[in-house]
Amino acid sequence: MPRVCAVTGKKTRSTTTSKRKGSPKKRGGVGLKQVGVHKRQVKPNLQKRTIWVDGKPQRVWLSAKALRTMDPSVFVNPHK
Repeated sequence: MPRVCAVTGKKTRSTTTSKRKGSPKKRGGVGLKQVGVHKRQVKPNLQKRTIWVDGKPQRVWLSAKALRTMDPSVFVNPHK
């Protein structure tokens, strides 16, 4: 089961980072050259919480943004 927020739909994204070499033209160089590209994963801040779904408690993944925006009465134990 993948980790996806039940409210916002946030999930793991794939991005790239790049290494550059050289001196920028602004400082009198010939420019920056790209010498390496690496893949990385950006993971959302997901937390497992128990909420009421159709009158029954259910454990779901929620992002931190969803936790801040949701009404506290939706949570089974709001003090946890």
